[in-house]
Amino acid sequence: MQVVIELDEKLVAEIDAIAKDFNKNRLQYINDSLQKVLHQDKRKRKYSEEEVRKMYADAYRKHPQTAEEIEEWEEVQCWEDE
Repeated sequence: MQVVIELDEKLVAEIDAIAKDFNKNRLQYINDSLQKVLHQDKRKRKYSEEEVRKMYADAYRKHPQTAEEIEEWEEVQCWEDE
């Protein structure tokens, strides 16, 4: 199917440059990119915010952070009162 859309010149130049790096033409690159974004957006849309929170909580219960992981992050935190 042919669809006509208007794109910014700078965006087209960036698309062409990156497509060339991946040995693709503009159409292939745009189609591949849109498919990836659509797949990601479908996955995001699939779950409510509450469901996502529950999945994160379940994942942390199944695989809690180790003491070493917590310590590593504590060392790089920047506290304003220090």
